[in-house]
Amino acid sequence: MAGVTLSGITKEYDNGFKAVEDLDLDIEDGEFLVMVGPSGCGKSTTLRMIAGLEDISGGELKIGERVVNDVHPKDRDIAMVFQNYALYPHMTVGDNIGFALKLAGRPKSEIKERVGEAATLLELTEQLDKKPGQLSGGQRQRVAMGRAIVRRPQVFLLDEPLSNLDAKLRVQMRAEITELQRSVGVTTFYVTHDQVEAMTMADRVAVINDGILQQVDAPQTLFDRPANLFVAAFIGSPSMNLMEGIVSEAGGGYQLQLGSQTLTVPASVISARPALRNYFGKTIVVGIRPKDFEDAAVEGAHGAGHRMTATVENVEALGYERIVYFDVDAKQVIQEDALDLDEDADVVARTDGTRISGRFDPTSKAVVGDTIEIAVAVEEAHFFDLDSGLAIHD
Repeated sequence: MAGVTLSGITKEYDNGFKAVEDLDLDIEDGEFLVMVGPSGCGKSTTLRMIAGLEDISGGELKIGERVVNDVHPKDRDIAMVFQNYALYPHMTVGDNIGFALKLAGRPKSEIKERVGEAATLLELTEQLDKKPGQLSGGQRQRVAMGRAIVRRPQVFLLDEPLSNLDAKLRVQMRAEITELQRSVGVTTFYVTHDQVEAMTMADRVAVINDGILQQVDAPQTLFDRPANLFVAAFIGSPSMNLMEGIVSEAGGGYQLQLGSQTLTVPASVISARPALRNYFGKTIVVGIRPKDFEDAAVEGAHGAGHRMTATVENVEALGYERIVYFDVDAKQVIQEDALDLDEDADVVARTDGTRISGRFDPTSKAVVGDTIEIAVAVEEAHFFDLDSGLAIHD
């Protein structure tokens, strides 16, 4: 096994377009790192540069201690799993899994042993004599994984391997691939546009947009402390509610103005973000996650000063929770690239305010047309510079 180090990696095409720009990224030995971003953001290009399928325009790429910028793909000791599986339809499952070993001239006894080990690990033992066309989508994906495992490479590269599967099978395969990576322990670089895959599978997540790395962190850290508006809007489903607001001092305390609504800001919020004092009285971007809104009528919801009044516009009853939509007359901030990735996003650019989504307790009695009090966990709010989009933290 080996780590992968990308130092100042750039990919510029002949027409001047930079698909990836000055990328610094360390994938640790044995780590499962997932890169996410919208179509055309540079994530697959990054994977192809690691694989040697794309030339590197600038920077240095190392696998272990070896610089591999000019090393042929077959000599990089990597194995790839593709979106379309790339199985040979005329070969059996066993022959597909062992094909790379056969090409390498390994003895038949060794090939049989390694294929058997991979098949056992992937629960494919009963399928070894079948052709790929006789298998389900999930089984074909396992065969593709087996072909990678059997080579015992230093690095696994997976390019959107679950995108061709239905929703239920994607959930199952997410768990299976994660367990497999942990049991094998191979350094893994996984590319996807699906933030749920990233959050549920990765040791760390690298968020990329327009060829520029936005943030690399543990999944929970990305959720709790997004570095900028793009990451804030992308991580979490439904997406973070983003709107313009003003924080100011008032009556010896602090308040947050969201359109005509005023909320009390706990002193702990200011203490945790001292840089926020520099923005008092100025328009900033306020981000509040759906989980931080609740029907004030539900027992235990936040008290006076942490409530707003709004009319319910829509309700989605999911059994374990209710997604409730309502409007606030504060100017909406839209991160369109990020929202394109969120299949659950129900956000439309508005000129008259912001459509808010809140994750209410299933006991909430809110129905469309009701004007209700909504409790807000202001202490969980996020704040961003209006011009740069960077988070206001320390």
